[in-house]
Amino acid sequence: MWWIDSPGASRFSRASPFTEAMKLKRVLLSILCLSFLFVSRPLLASGPPPDPLRQPRSQSPYGMDIMGPGWQWTFPREEAWPRLEGDIRVDLLDEVFRKSWAAGVRSARISTWWCMLEPERDNYVWEDLDYAFQLAHNYGIDPVPEIYYTPDWAAIGTDINVECIDSDYPRNLPPSNLDDWSDFMAELVARYGAYGKDQVHDWEIWNEPDLFEFWYVPWDPENANVDMYALMVKRARKEIDQHDIGGRLLLGGFSDIYGPDFLRRLMALRGPYDIREDVDIVTFHVFSDHIGKITKLKNALGDNEFELWVTELNSWGWTEDVSPQKLADLFELIAEQGIVRSFWFKSWTTDWGPGIFVNQDPLWVPKPFTPSLFYNTFKQQAFPYETPEAPRLQQPVDAAMSSSQPTFVWERPAAGSFPIAGYKLQMDNSLFRGKPYFHSPELDVWVPASMIHFLPLQLGGAQATSSSPAHSSIPASPPSTPIVSYQPEQSFPPGLYYWRVAAVDVEGNVGPYSPVRTLSIVGDEQVFLPTILR
Repeated sequence: MWWIDSPGASRFSRASPFTEAMKLKRVLLSILCLSFLFVSRPLLASGPPPDPLRQPRSQSPYGMDIMGPGWQWTFPREEAWPRLEGDIRVDLLDEVFRKSWAAGVRSARISTWWCMLEPERDNYVWEDLDYAFQLAHNYGIDPVPEIYYTPDWAAIGTDINVECIDSDYPRNLPPSNLDDWSDFMAELVARYGAYGKDQVHDWEIWNEPDLFEFWYVPWDPENANVDMYALMVKRARKEIDQHDIGGRLLLGGFSDIYGPDFLRRLMALRGPYDIREDVDIVTFHVFSDHIGKITKLKNALGDNEFELWVTELNSWGWTEDVSPQKLADLFELIAEQGIVRSFWFKSWTTDWGPGIFVNQDPLWVPKPFTPSLFYNTFKQQAFPYETPEAPRLQQPVDAAMSSSQPTFVWERPAAGSFPIAGYKLQMDNSLFRGKPYFHSPELDVWVPASMIHFLPLQLGGAQATSSSPAHSSIPASPPSTPIVSYQPEQSFPPGLYYWRVAAVDVEGNVGPYSPVRTLSIVGDEQVFLPTILR
């Protein structure tokens, strides 16, 4: 379960006894903070229960680079090239996450460019990331931000005043002042980590730092000096520990070109540059000769042991009609190499290999995501189980009026392949092109299954209201219907809202949402309807 998949769990088998003691100290603090949550909780039939106060995280090994590595691909707009103009296409973002969820994708690597999020010092622009992380979260897809690209105002020796997306932008340079990087990481993790929106708990620091395209230290043309990257990692670790209890730090995915050499040098650093205590997961990329290249990267770790992810995986030469058996063999192959999670690169078919959507480069041209021949092949591999059904909503009825603290009631649906752990209840008052996507919900809560209670089945019609026992068909022991009710603690201002509910199983799989209902909140004053005189 999720608490086993904690930062400490991946650290117990590394290095010296002193090293392990330091790691254990950090983990014990997290355990003490959370242990009270598990007291007197009944056990599920399938084993220890998840934290009842948090939605369970999927343990699925199947992730995907859903929208590609560039900002204009990841966050589509009406006009995305060569400038980022117009409203972000919330409908397209929702569509790609929804269809990826239906294919079995349970984690998404999402471009998180520092230069786009902080274009000027202390001026943060969060909207794109807010929407992407929220929509991924709606479907139970864990967002994994790959955090990279320095703003020109912070980069060493530059201030060229051009847009971050421009090809001449010096985004691969390190910052001249590491405090700027620390400040940015503090804002990012505080916003999306455990003490903020609670949506992100895996933080990938940079992308392919072994390649000049992504990481270039001017005084080190051979890129052999990894000191600056190590310092960036250590600064990031500090902010993750401060703002996201249990958050995990990922080394930026190393390429299969110069990655082994870079990683070897990184692991050899000591003193103030030693990052072995700061890393939870090592990630890398591989597209061919999978065993050989994974072996080289693993050998570069020496005696150090970390959880291993492949954050860009595909196979050169494959086409969309690759057989399910070949795909299954590939995943079995990388699992045998100790890879815990992989991210298919990319979601759409390119020269890198097949994707679950047909080729639509350039992706900034707005159009629907069309499943490819590879879609069902991937789904067969990643999604061979059933999710819970959609809950049946009871109260409030559609178009109802309510006080500022409505009570929501729904019936427990049939479970899928795994027991139901709880429910996602969402309420939103925002629309995109006249339709609710719950991309900025006013209410987004986890309702544990333990809140279920049983109420007598209420029968309508004459039989239920008859005063004569002889004419009543209500049995002496009426059947019971499992009901869930929830009333939020906060109050909501008057307005028109939309709400829905989905069941979530113990493996973190979010089932389909109920049909959306509308609700008018009119405040706490008594509502008087006009009297109709006849």
